[in-house]
Amino acid sequence: MPRGIQTLTYVKVNPTSVQAHGWNIGTDSRVLVHLLSFTGFRDEMVVPVEITQRGIANATGVKLTHVSRVVKNLVSDGLVEERKAHVHGIQRRVKVYFLTPQGLEKAGEIMAHLEKIRFPALIDGREREVDYLEIKDRIAAGILEIMEILDKDGCVDVDSLRPLPLGTALVYHPPKTDGFIGRKKEIEDLRKLIEDKSIRVLMVYGNPGYGKTTLLFKALHGFAGKSNILWFPVNKKTRLKEILGAVSSFLSSLGKSGLEPLMFEDRPADEIARAIGSRIAGTESILVFDGYTEMRDEVVEFFLSLLQVIESLGGIKLVFTAREDTPYYSRFYGPSDVKKGMVSEYHLSGLSREETGEFLGIGEGDALKKIHLLTKGNPTILKMIREKDSEGLKSTGRFSIEEIKLLLYLAENP
Repeated sequence: MPRGIQTLTYVKVNPTSVQAHGWNIGTDSRVLVHLLSFTGFRDEMVVPVEITQRGIANATGVKLTHVSRVVKNLVSDGLVEERKAHVHGIQRRVKVYFLTPQGLEKAGEIMAHLEKIRFPALIDGREREVDYLEIKDRIAAGILEIMEILDKDGCVDVDSLRPLPLGTALVYHPPKTDGFIGRKKEIEDLRKLIEDKSIRVLMVYGNPGYGKTTLLFKALHGFAGKSNILWFPVNKKTRLKEILGAVSSFLSSLGKSGLEPLMFEDRPADEIARAIGSRIAGTESILVFDGYTEMRDEVVEFFLSLLQVIESLGGIKLVFTAREDTPYYSRFYGPSDVKKGMVSEYHLSGLSREETGEFLGIGEGDALKKIHLLTKGNPTILKMIREKDSEGLKSTGRFSIEEIKLLLYLAENP
């Protein structure tokens, strides 16, 4: 699975021990390796403290008094770019450092060398020799942290290291799935659409009561432990800051920096979208927004910007449930996005006649045919019939008193 950008734990490296394991790299190389993990923050207004001089010193074992000289040499060699920026937790702008294209190439060469060096590790209770490539998909530790562990213990206990956050789920108000009947084809359809890497946005449309929420929630069960999932209900009153708050918490649960600085400063939608993209790229995440309808302009603008950002990203998918009557001015995508396959629309119909009979517990016959004809297989209405909820049926405004009596009679006397 693509790892994406991760924040490394602060470590100190003993060069003598590093050489003993074959990692005979200089101070400049360690700085380049460290900065390689933060290339995705280049275009952001607020950046992590790890790319300041103090952050570099803590992460690489270079004394703070020497960092200025080290990065100055790297800047002179055209491998590192220095500029001032706002940093999380620091009020004034300070110097921060990013790799140049030449620096990226050089850091990549160093990493390719380091990843193949073998070292002792404890895996599943057994000690054996591995290289970093063999274990990096199981842990959130970077190569510098591995060097620190080897310096201290002489062996890396992979089982005790922080696992990758794959499978993280942040679910707000999960739907009830009791009494769920049928929909095997629909569930399989949705699973295939979610798995399709070329689709960036999946829109699940359906009339009220058709079970969009429950169906999608069921389909997502197959991705538990395989993808990181955010489930957040929305409605026409939902404000952008509520959505961003949920996304920010989700990012934090993945070990990424949140969106608080951008939220508090009322940044433009496109800037916020880029910030989310740089943090979430490659994390194998599914962001679900349940109940999309006639939304506030700020929300529509945000999702339009996010769509443009994720078009070029891997490992992220947006999924929405929406009513069929969602106005076109609230749909943040156009026919061209659907035509090129970036957006997929799935339109949900009611239960089949067979599924309707299974739901109500009645067999094939004239009674089932009439019930299915009147209800169109609407799961919510069928549930009211099953529970003999005449008041609920009245509240739908779809049936006359005579039709309600008929439906209840047919279900009772098939």
